Amino acid sequence: MLYSLIMAGGSGTRFWPMSRELFPKQFLSFEGAESMLARTIDRILPLVPEERIALVVGSLHASETRRILQAMNGGEGRRCRLVVEPRSLNTLPAIGIASLLISREDPEAVVAVMASDHLVSPQDHFLALVQHAATIARDEKVLITFGIPPHRPETGFGYLEMGEELPAFSTGLFSARKVARFVEKPDRERARAFLAGGRHLWNSGMFVFGVRTFFEELAQSQPEFAASIDEVRSAIGTPGERRAIDLFYRHAPSLSIDYGLMERSSRVWSLSGPIDWKDVGSWSALDDISPKDQKGNVVRGNAIVIDTENTIVQADKRVVAVLGLRDMIVVDTDDATLICPKDRAQEVREVVSHLREKNAVEAQEHRTTHRPWGHYTILDQGPMYKLKSVTVNPGSRLSLQMHLHRSEHWVVIAGTARVTLGEEEIFLHTNQSIDIPKATRHRIENPGKVPLIVIEVQNGEYLEEDDIIRFHDDYRRTEESPETFTQAAPPREGRA
Repeated sequence: MLYSLIMAGGSGTRFWPMSRELFPKQFLSFEGAESMLARTIDRILPLVPEERIALVVGSLHASETRRILQAMNGGEGRRCRLVVEPRSLNTLPAIGIASLLISREDPEAVVAVMASDHLVSPQDHFLALVQHAATIARDEKVLITFGIPPHRPETGFGYLEMGEELPAFSTGLFSARKVARFVEKPDRERARAFLAGGRHLWNSGMFVFGVRTFFEELAQSQPEFAASIDEVRSAIGTPGERRAIDLFYRHAPSLSIDYGLMERSSRVWSLSGPIDWKDVGSWSALDDISPKDQKGNVVRGNAIVIDTENTIVQADKRVVAVLGLRDMIVVDTDDATLICPKDRAQEVREVVSHLREKNAVEAQEHRTTHRPWGHYTILDQGPMYKLKSVTVNPGSRLSLQMHLHRSEHWVVIAGTARVTLGEEEIFLHTNQSIDIPKATRHRIENPGKVPLIVIEVQNGEYLEEDDIIRFHDDYRRTEESPETFTQAAPPREGRA
């Protein structure tokens, strides 16, 4: 059977400040209301049922991924699988473990690997391409990659150098060729030569292979890595499965599937055809996916643009006015602003690195942080205090928890709250409040039909989010180690 594996574990550092470590770009919307992750799932659904779609996510992103899945399908949810990585590595360990878990269900499975931050159209051509690739991968026992004919000298993508033509496997829509070699991201001069020569395609990072073929090639290309995968295989389906996967991630090398496997294999073919593929990798990608004004500007949000050309302006709540700019990127959020030339868009990740060195919260989260039960917004903060607006969705509740270093004061602004405080259960209505002392078990729940809005005042010597002990949680955050191949069930009575 055909499975789909969606890679959704990145942190999207080149899309800072809209993308943050806890809410990366795959959760953002760039075209329409749906997140990029939801659009990727919807794209493959006509070909692969949701039960055979697996999402690889990091432990920091598992809850938000479940929330997105539960909101899909008109609120009925999508029963996709989650592969939660205990540690963030590169693509080869993630694909290796996910393929191993898929092979447990179907040793002859064919897997289509795609990224959660790509935009691909038209859908019918894309599905036909995946179907054709799956047939070839199954019958010819090869690894298929999708190549994209380049239309500009792009330095931000890797390339595929084309080898022997394979007319027997080409169709009216798609061309099949062997891959002679993978080429790393080139400089501008080489990229121009690739475009003019006609022998290179962009490497889309999408792959199709049979799991049996994948592991055969892995044993040839990375024997030590394959041996460590086999150790995990022996634990699959036993009580030691989680521990084996956790141990694997502690010691596995951080290898990409391109470098670790595809570049070393002689069984890699490429399919290319009339699909429009866009890798939303950095802010300059908005030039490809967004409408422009008469002067080539991409203007989104609350912005005023005067005497400006070929500039990307992304505004939020505040008015952002730009005057006399050329070939620039301006991004404003409620807690951070980015200004840089377009040709340095790939370097935005260096800003994030500097923020991380300073332990700045702006690298990790927005002022508004989404949770599976709702969201909160930091209104103000200073030494010994933090002020939040907390919104709890109808029928949802936070974990039963305790803080060791802070007390809290809650004021209900809208809705009704059911509060657990120690052994007591208390109902609060609009304008009523309650104190939560340090080291006291507590929980807040929305039993109503409308959102519950609470103003929370935190006071203490330490106010970060990791000062939390959870005793019970509807969203599986109390588990000692992440689950490995679970189904994200649709919500029941408003909970996960």
